[in-house]
Amino acid sequence: MEDGGIGLGHTRLSIIDLSGGQQPMASPDNRYVLTFNGEIYNFLELRQDLVARGETFAGHSDTEVLLRLFMREGLDGCLRKLRGMFAFAIWDKQERTLSLARDRLGVKPLVYAETANGFTFGSEIGGLFALQPDLARQADYSAMDHYLTFQYIPRLFRALPVCANFRPHTRW
Repeated sequence: MEDGGIGLGHTRLSIIDLSGGQQPMASPDNRYVLTFNGEIYNFLELRQDLVARGETFAGHSDTEVLLRLFMREGLDGCLRKLRGMFAFAIWDKQERTLSLARDRLGVKPLVYAETANGFTFGSEIGGLFALQPDLARQADYSAMDHYLTFQYIPRLFRALPVCANFRPHTRW
């Protein structure tokens, strides 16, 4: 999906609704575009609630349920109802705003880089390098030392200074 300098792409591992749920997924009115990594555990319950409120669905994917829930509830309302492991981005073509969110425990990664060439995000650092090949690849060895010692990198450090990781339960 491209929209005046904004692009969303997705490579999908299909687990639920193998024939549907293609991404990026646009809303029926084409206002919102979603790219989503993860699984919404309570999507059947959320879908039933949305159907009772008048929504109709083209497929059976948790992706479509997430998009419709966002359309009805907005980002904060949507996040309050979601149970699962996820990271997602929703582009609002009308308002020209990008919403990004990550699950409460940070199971699904969401990394980003902000440079003079723009803002890039993805579920893997490799994706950032594919989109912006000129990103600096110099490692922060003190961050790497923390990772090798403690099995994680504290919030104040970055393995690659040019790339940052959204903290768990982050919305932007």
